[in-house]
Amino acid sequence: MGILDNLLKKGAQSLAGDLAKKVTDTLSETLGVDLKEVAETAKEEHKSSGSDANSQITVPVSLKLRNILGNQFPEYTFAENVDPVSVGGPEGGMPYSFAVSGADGIKLFIMIIGRNTCTHKDYKLSRAFAEERGIQFINFIEHFENKVSYVTQRLHEYL
Repeated sequence: MGILDNLLKKGAQSLAGDLAKKVTDTLSETLGVDLKEVAETAKEEHKSSGSDANSQITVPVSLKLRNILGNQFPEYTFAENVDPVSVGGPEGGMPYSFAVSGADGIKLFIMIIGRNTCTHKDYKLSRAFAEERGIQFINFIEHFENKVSYVTQRLHEYL
């Protein structure tokens, strides 16, 4: 009976592994991110932070934005990595991380930036274009925590 139990156990583990891989692949496709890469990044952050096993995993703000925009703002559409030229802006501008559009055009540009990005010429060009057109413009600093509640609250302010 021990051999049969071992075979059944190995078969169940294999089946569970196959199912987990299919779920992970489907989620990766749906969300447009590599979940393995997110998990590896989180592991590296955890190792480098020296924190305990109960610490929270950091989820990239871009993933939070996709989720929040897609689920809480169904009346809007959004595009990622939008070249300013494609929306009538200047050449040499920094791509907008997200452009959120309503029925009557672009409502909000979102930039995911580093700590010193605001001093870059290409960033200033893109920001100036948004201001000239009267389009709302906000930043999220990628190295900050950007809790879901904070991101959601800011989006509700501007949309």
